[in-house]
This record gives sequence, structure tokens and C-alpha cells, in this order.
Amino acid sequence: MKYTFKIETKADSDWDHNLLKSTYATFFQSTNYLNSNSKDYFPIFIYVFDQDQNIVGQLGLRIIKTTVMYSSNFLKFFDRIISKFSTRIIWVYGPIIHSNDLKIRKNILLEIIKAINIIAKQNNVVFIEGQTPPNDFLINLDYLTLFEKKRYEKNDLISFITNLDQSKDDLWKNISKNTRGDITRAKKRNIIVKQLESKKETEEYIKLNQEWSQTKGLTITDSQKEIEQLWKNHENKIEQIFLAFKDKKLISAIRVGCFNKIAYTNFVINSYSNSTNLGGSLLTWYVLEWAKENNFKIYDFSGGPKINKNTDKISSLLFYKSKWGGKETPYYNLIKIRQKLHYKIFLILFKLLRKYHDVRGS
Repeated sequence: MKYTFKIETKADSDWDHNLLKSTYATFFQSTNYLNSNSKDYFPIFIYVFDQDQNIVGQLGLRIIKTTVMYSSNFLKFFDRIISKFSTRIIWVYGPIIHSNDLKIRKNILLEIIKAINIIAKQNNVVFIEGQTPPNDFLINLDYLTLFEKKRYEKNDLISFITNLDQSKDDLWKNISKNTRGDITRAKKRNIIVKQLESKKETEEYIKLNQEWSQTKGLTITDSQKEIEQLWKNHENKIEQIFLAFKDKKLISAIRVGCFNKIAYTNFVINSYSNSTNLGGSLLTWYVLEWAKENNFKIYDFSGGPKINKNTDKISSLLFYKSKWGGKETPYYNLIKIRQKLHYKIFLILFKLLRKYHDVRGS
């Protein structure tokens, strides 16, 4: 069978509807997540069609010039430099392939890789980076080899994923003993958790985010724009925010991506109060219960680099994610460097930025 692809800067009205035909498409591939009015990044949508013009493959990606949410006087100067070396293609939890036949999947994936290459040339990107969907359990060696033959490097990642068809009692039992203790203590200390309901609470969330940013020497470049975007996501039900309060003060928050009955921990932020750790634990349990009660099928706690348990030290964040009883699930980061010199400069600048953040945060 012959397959063709189409590249668009705007998705048609059926993009999300077609994604829902897949069991593993998440909010990262939805139009609400990908679309943007920013001048610093923009979406591109790849469609693959069979000979009858049925959509059999999809990939939503972004062309990113620079990171714009956080800034500072130092970063404003630095961004002008780094943007010359950092134009890149990024995608998360894709592609989405609408077939279970391994041979057909390979042919569809080849068309998607061809389309990505054309987009990269047209936009003169320095590198391409994408993450495969953890819940696409048909990804195999042949699938990954197609990328490697096109000079993509593969890095192994793990995520922690909970199947929500189990009872609440079983969800509770699967959480680590220490974490269950933290949740119980948080309740006794009158930490209150709730789902965001108003725009005023969105403003409180951004204020907490701003406080965290300032500890790193950063500031949110346009807080009002962030408030409007988060509220829009809330109204569209593509993202929900959950809040933890102690003595009426916001101490923790979690943003959860919601699409296709898959909930995903998109962003976690804490204040530096003494109660923060307990607030975060109670809040995470509340979100897990909420996902179960709202008929989600999967909760993805997100993840990070796969580690060698015998030699590598697990990060504190990855350790926290592992405590919630989710199944350790492999997925892959794929990166193709198109301009080696520019990429090396980008890495040097990125390391300098990280060092700056670490110094300001210490």
C-alpha cells in the first residue's frame, strides 16, 4: 500500500478526534497543547494518509527558537546569543500510528520521518528531539532502527504509570509505606487540598511559580499571559491544576494534562515552607483519587533517564515518582544533530545557564 504525508501549520478540526482513535495519544499531541500565539515557537502538524485518504499517522511538533517563560536581565542578553544556536524541533509522546500491524506501522513511520526531515531543512534547525509514547507497547527494535538509520541517537527513559482499573484500596496499598505515612500526617496537620476553580486561584498559582522562579534568579516574562493560557487550558479541560494550602497559604501545586482518559503530571511546584513535602504527598494522592473517580484509565507520573541500579544514583525527583506504585515503563528520547558546531555551542551555553540557575538557587 502506498502512503503519503501532508505538513500543515494549522490542524484541521478533526485532528484531536483522530487522536482519540489511539489508546496512547496524550495531551502533548493535542491542538490545545501545541497551538501558540508566541513568536518564539510554533506548531507543525504531520498527517499520513493511506491510498484511500484515511489518516493513519499523526505527529504534532514545535519549532522552538528559545525558551521564553522565564527571564532575567542576564537571560535577556543571553537569549539573543543562544537563539542563534538553538532553533530546534521538539515533540513529546509521538508519533501516533493508527495500526497494530507491525509492517504497516513501519511504512507509516517512514513517511513521518521523511516529513520531519523536510521540516528540519525548511526551518534550518540545529537539532531534532522527540520522545516516544510510553503507552505505545508496539514500539520494538525495528521501529527504533528506522530512526537510528536516519542518524538519530537513542537514549533510554523510564516513566511510572498506574493503571486505574484497580480499586482505590489497591492504589493505596501500592504506594510506599513512608509515603502513606506522609499522607496521613498531612491530613492531621490540616493541610487542605483542592482542585483549582477560579481565575483568582490561577493567579495564586502563578504567584507561587514566580516565587520559585525568583530563587533561581528568574522571573516569568509575562505573568498575565501565563494566567490567561492556564485558565484557557482549565476551561478546555486539557489541563487541571490542584492546590495544597496550609493556614490558607498555597504551599504546593500540580498541573495535570488530561486527554484521551490519560492523566499526566505535567508540572509540580512547591514553596519552601516546612510543610511542603507533606503537602506535595497529600496533593499527589488527591490527584490520583480524582483521576480514578473521573474515569481516567491511566495515570502517568512522568519519568526521566533510565538508570543502572547498580552504579547510578537515582535523582530525588525520580525517586519521588517511583514511590506511587506506578509500573516502570520504558520509552525513548530520540535526537538528531544537524549542525554539530552550533549544537556544541548550544550545549556550552545551556550548561552556563544551568550553572547560573544553580548558583542563584543555592
